[in-house]
Amino acid sequence: MPDTEIILRLNAMGDILLTVPTLRAIAAQGIDVHLVIHGRWAQLAEFLPANVHFYNGTGCLIKLAARLKKLHARAVFDLQGKLSTIALRSLLNAPITRVYQKRNISEQLLAIRGKYPLRLSDQRPVWQKYGEVCGVSLDNPDASLNLSPNYLDTCRKILHEQGLEEKSFILLHPDASKPGKQIPEKLVEALQKSLPRATALIGTSNIPLPSNLNAIDLRNRFSLYHLPGIIHLAAAVVSSDSGPMHLARAVNTPVAALYFQTCPSLGFAPVPANNVLVLSEPLPCKPCSLHGQNFSCPEGHFACREVNVAATVDKISGFLAGVL
Repeated sequence: MPDTEIILRLNAMGDILLTVPTLRAIAAQGIDVHLVIHGRWAQLAEFLPANVHFYNGTGCLIKLAARLKKLHARAVFDLQGKLSTIALRSLLNAPITRVYQKRNISEQLLAIRGKYPLRLSDQRPVWQKYGEVCGVSLDNPDASLNLSPNYLDTCRKILHEQGLEEKSFILLHPDASKPGKQIPEKLVEALQKSLPRATALIGTSNIPLPSNLNAIDLRNRFSLYHLPGIIHLAAAVVSSDSGPMHLARAVNTPVAALYFQTCPSLGFAPVPANNVLVLSEPLPCKPCSLHGQNFSCPEGHFACREVNVAATVDKISGFLAGVL
């Protein structure tokens, strides 16, 4: 029987996807790897290279722990570090238990107090830190998801119903969970006009598109389950700092990732690849928040969102010219 290891990483989509190189590296050692995620991400479980279990709140904690305990895991790695995972790893009581620490205590206190700019002492990427906690080397990280031929055929049919064919379009994802991550409207408009192929918008926003935005609106047209396949079948993706940005990297679709209030120095950039472009203006006040949650600028100018539209469009156009 192979050894078993359990990884706890409940949220969010991007963080879960950043565990994929670690999952693959553990499995490559012949270890049976199990991943615990929140039930809200259950539609992605099929594509992850691990045995996936779901956490659906404290009411399921005892049953989930009992099920996982039957695996007799030699190690539990907590990459979340929240009360829910603290309780779960305590119940499992594996011989080896390691915990990922996002920030040291002083950095955490500065973030809570709203001090900025946030300068972490360890600016290595999160995916690399995950591997270190789990004791695997990630010199050649494999961040890819598992997409079956039948699944991709279903996604092609969804696109065909929208008048789109494989690789004939570029996806634009301007939304984000926090306001400071969203792509400014003027940049969205400029990108749509300059992209070399038909533009299709994805996301969950219900805000009507501006009248001068000539893009195919795919927002809310398909489920999270079909999002990896739709992104895989796109020619490229231009995205805010968000889950779909990480999905694009995970399905090997060229992606231009745009950072505004947040910053790659916090460690949450996509796993590097030749078809990944990360754009983030270096500003003395940036980042002013961990997750882009500030609705107003503490400096009163929001320079991180007043981007040079023409220069940004040129950089993305040059990148796409090289990968398409």
